[in-house]
Amino acid sequence: MSMIEIPLLSLIIFLPFVGALLLLALRLPQKASYWLSVVWSLVVFAIAVGLLLNFADGSTSGFAFSEKLEWLKPLGMNYQVAVDSISAWLIALTAFVSLVAAFSAREIQGRHNYFRAWLLTLETGILGVFAATNLLNFYVFWEVMLIPAYFLIGRWGITRERVKSAIRFVIYTLVGSLLMLVAMLALAFLTVPAGGQPSLDLLVLKERIGGLDRSTQEWLFLAFAAAFAVKVPLFPLQAWQPDAYAESPTPVTIVLAGVMSKTGTYGFLRFGIFLFPTASQTFAPLICILALASIIYGALAALGQTDLKRLLAYSSLSHTGFIVLGLFALNNQGVNGAVLQMINHGITTPALFLAATALSNRTGTTELAGMAGLQSRMPRLAALFLILSLASLGLPGLNQFAGEFLILGGAWQASAWYAVIGAVGVVLAAWYSIRMFQLIWHGPRAENEVPALAKALDMRPVEYLVFVPLVALIVLLGLAPALVTSIFDGSVSTLLK
Repeated sequence: MSMIEIPLLSLIIFLPFVGALLLLALRLPQKASYWLSVVWSLVVFAIAVGLLLNFADGSTSGFAFSEKLEWLKPLGMNYQVAVDSISAWLIALTAFVSLVAAFSAREIQGRHNYFRAWLLTLETGILGVFAATNLLNFYVFWEVMLIPAYFLIGRWGITRERVKSAIRFVIYTLVGSLLMLVAMLALAFLTVPAGGQPSLDLLVLKERIGGLDRSTQEWLFLAFAAAFAVKVPLFPLQAWQPDAYAESPTPVTIVLAGVMSKTGTYGFLRFGIFLFPTASQTFAPLICILALASIIYGALAALGQTDLKRLLAYSSLSHTGFIVLGLFALNNQGVNGAVLQMINHGITTPALFLAATALSNRTGTTELAGMAGLQSRMPRLAALFLILSLASLGLPGLNQFAGEFLILGGAWQASAWYAVIGAVGVVLAAWYSIRMFQLIWHGPRAENEVPALAKALDMRPVEYLVFVPLVALIVLLGLAPALVTSIFDGSVSTLLK
């Protein structure tokens, strides 16, 4: 049987869920449970890379690996998945970030099998979102993400505030999701041709939607946009994000910041810009203004933080604002930059949260003042933190520079003011990143330093296993961003037609 005949996409999507069921059935001890989840995630990642390699020559711009199973045909509700080169990249990114998350979940205490099972289930939900080409499938996978995320934050969060953070996350996401559900149903029934049947197939709806009047398209677009704006998050709907990122255990924060936020930006691209091109043009100025507000607000809030995880959470808010700005520049350069930045941000931000956890485990705090003056004691960890901070602020030669450069170029084509204000965000990013590095590594030593810190080690062998591949990717994609953009450029051009 050839690779094409295997339901490869469904295999990737549901393999993590099978792993979750296996963990619950076997109830393994801590160490065995940990290695099972790591090996399982490694297998999913290997298959996802195999999927991506099918797009490596950049010649495939449309959907491939299509699978369809009829469910409720009269209502157009089918199981239907496929990927283009953009989706394939995001699926590979999800599998990679999930592998890093599984690897970093070594010290999870209490009901560890359930924790790893929820983490794998969350991976299935995210993979399904990136592969769905039927709106019902997209909605189901979108909601599947919500359940494990709620339990992972609420049950294994850091402080007593974890339950409040989980509830706030669910409420925000659920309200947006319900608006999207109503819009989906309306879209299916308003686009039924004479004598035809409703359809939730993305490509069928793309052909039919031109029959709707402009006002209806705009209302439907706004309903979808509300759901995506919450998940990104986009100012002023970001209230759930800092608490959720700060309260979550590190493996969950990695997934939230690395790939779950990309489901919102991907939704804008696939189910906003592609499906509603006219409405997207109408609301592009408004969404660009909100994106710029996210960039500036997130950067200024990061500057004012004294807690490292919250600082990184607000910096992530600022960076995802850049992605949305690139998308709604609505030109090839801006969208290419946005997709590239989705991938690069999905690598850099999890690495930063991992480094922050390594540091807080040694110092016993996430307060910047409590970590001060560590350069001489931990020079290798300091060097790692420096590389990651420089990548995050967009230094040329590291991965986030190319994406931000393309985004600002695309924004300039849309409006010079977008690019100027976005550039202010770049300056602020440099400011808070340097301040963060200075306070942690070169500030005066903390007066209330924990005794264990005197014996704390620099980089451990197991940490090299995680950080060396991440840093190698950051440098490689910084020096050769065309390795990524050459693969999805054709799909971006097709999507913007």
